[in-house]
Amino acid sequence: MNVVIHLFLFLLPILGSFWIAQTCNPLSSYQPLQSIDGAALYKKELTNGNEAYLQVINMGKMHIDQIIGEVDNIGLNEGKYYQGEGKYYSPFFQRKLFSEVANEYNELYANNVFSMINCSFFEQYESSTQLSFPIKLNGVVISGGTSPYGPIKEPKDKYYSNIHLKALVWDHKQAYITDYNQVSGAPLNQNAVKNAIVTYRYSDHPAKVLAQNQANKYQLIGTLDKDGVKGDELLLIMTVKQATLDEAADLLRKVGVKGDIITVDGGTSTYLFNSQNGNIIVPQLANLPDNPAFRNLPHYLGFRKNTKNQVK
Repeated sequence: MNVVIHLFLFLLPILGSFWIAQTCNPLSSYQPLQSIDGAALYKKELTNGNEAYLQVINMGKMHIDQIIGEVDNIGLNEGKYYQGEGKYYSPFFQRKLFSEVANEYNELYANNVFSMINCSFFEQYESSTQLSFPIKLNGVVISGGTSPYGPIKEPKDKYYSNIHLKALVWDHKQAYITDYNQVSGAPLNQNAVKNAIVTYRYSDHPAKVLAQNQANKYQLIGTLDKDGVKGDELLLIMTVKQATLDEAADLLRKVGVKGDIITVDGGTSTYLFNSQNGNIIVPQLANLPDNPAFRNLPHYLGFRKNTKNQVK
């Protein structure tokens, strides 16, 4: 009992006044798996043996790295979602084996590493692939995206003609989710925006729209204010092993997320690594569920303590 109380008190600065003020702690049904100064990982048992994993990232204390493969082909004039259809580029990025990426990331930052997930949707299953939607990395838009399931002139399904894609933007203080404008490129066209990804609002994911909202592995992201001052300092990532998108989004709502909720790449590509618990969920080959083969992926997010110290 003393251990549980001590751990809860340690987590209070991470969770902030929003949760402290609640009559009932919304994390009471979650099992803490790891906590550091700036981040925490929780596990929740769902029905039928399913599991959900929640990461709480304090943007003021943690750094997010976008990890992406080298460019094989520049994809000139193939971008569909940045400043006009077909007027930008959509490079082919090499797909990297998740275990190699995690090992290299740990070698670089050692004890500062907290976790890693796969992130951007991708289009090809070859050694390199284009990304589905725009990405901005360290001040540079590196892809215009190529997905046929989005608001382009002739999408593969008419539902996608009028959807609003979402942009997740972050810096060293906060993260926010906003509408993405593919004509102007906003907010990615703003100099102040250094890192951002464009993706679906969870309710526009093809698995919900075209595949009858099937249960699967998904990763959803929301943001949360912790101190009552304008700006969401907390990034919340919910990874589910076997749930619908609605169920996964509802889990985020129950821990306080009120704004937009987005999805990143999921399904058989889902990857969740934690420095204390290792590989929690790993990518699997879709047609061999009983004999999984590990996948290479083109784009990851790594989360580490906000420090300039790098292991040589």
